[in-house]
Amino acid sequence: MRNLRRWAGAVAVPILVLGGGATLAGTASAMPDTGSVILPSGEDTAVTFDADGSTFHGSLRLPNGATTGAALLLPGSGPTDRNGNQPGVASSDVLLRVADSLAAQGIASLRFDKIGAGDTGLGKFTADTVGEYGFVEQVDHAAAAADLLATRTGISTSDVLVLGHSEGGLTALALADRGIGDGFGLLQPLPMRYLDLLSAQLMAVAESGQLSPDQAEAVRTDVPRTVESLRTTGTVPADQHPLVAQLGLNEANAKFLAEADRLDPPALAADLAADTPVLLTCSDKDLNISCAQVDPLRRALEHTDLQFEHFATANHSLEELGPVPPSPADVVALFPVSAEFAVAINDWATRQAR
Repeated sequence: MRNLRRWAGAVAVPILVLGGGATLAGTASAMPDTGSVILPSGEDTAVTFDADGSTFHGSLRLPNGATTGAALLLPGSGPTDRNGNQPGVASSDVLLRVADSLAAQGIASLRFDKIGAGDTGLGKFTADTVGEYGFVEQVDHAAAAADLLATRTGISTSDVLVLGHSEGGLTALALADRGIGDGFGLLQPLPMRYLDLLSAQLMAVAESGQLSPDQAEAVRTDVPRTVESLRTTGTVPADQHPLVAQLGLNEANAKFLAEADRLDPPALAADLAADTPVLLTCSDKDLNISCAQVDPLRRALEHTDLQFEHFATANHSLEELGPVPPSPADVVALFPVSAEFAVAINDWATRQAR
């Protein structure tokens, strides 16, 4: 597919880039062992739903006993599938593990392959039209998934939990702005305007020594003017350096980036009701988003029923790194789930069970 919000392959630093009615189908299957301290729980049933001319494929996780709540699980950036993976590029099972933890507390959950991922594929789009896909549509599709979850569980969309990983945190807050969700999990979330974060990440690449001097200077020069162009016209400059386009700031991603960048996570967080349960996480070993970057979002959530978790040994995908220094390779292999995150998500899920 044509540069559809993928992990950039030109450098070794992982970058957060692009990198209604429901039809039900499927049969139940036993859950695989994730090899983590979050034990498999409940059963998945394959489901489909239609939204905006595309058919989406997902997994409805039902607990073994009584259902005490329902949660919508939203993936991070790029062609990330329902489990939180980009096959051959990034593997973590982060959303599969969250589903396990929630099911153990009786909370049903729905996770799905978004546009560009898994069984959903490009949906109604083609390689030539995928640039027409925007963030607003991504939120629309998540809202349709919430409708399916409500239909299958009898729990209204205003009462479900919404948990988003990375970019999915912004999608979750956008749903909250539409009145969807009664509790939110913001897991290593995008904590600032989209293009501000991408700019910070790309500038870090320029200073990392992994690029030639000419390439580094091109990033320093072209990223600011590309961001300005996206914010003012929704397009990228015609004479943009090819490396900047390769790193994700390109015409294929322009609509998505411009729409996502209009939203400011701390501002959306400040609008949540005072009694809203929120789980917010960050980690010292997250190479994509630092705890310092998350801090303004944390402050914006102080009026809510906030459970803030500052981890020491988790990577961006909430896997356990332990004492090993983080490296770009940690986005590829499947590590055990972070022990810190396992405790935090299990505790939060226990408190949300009704």
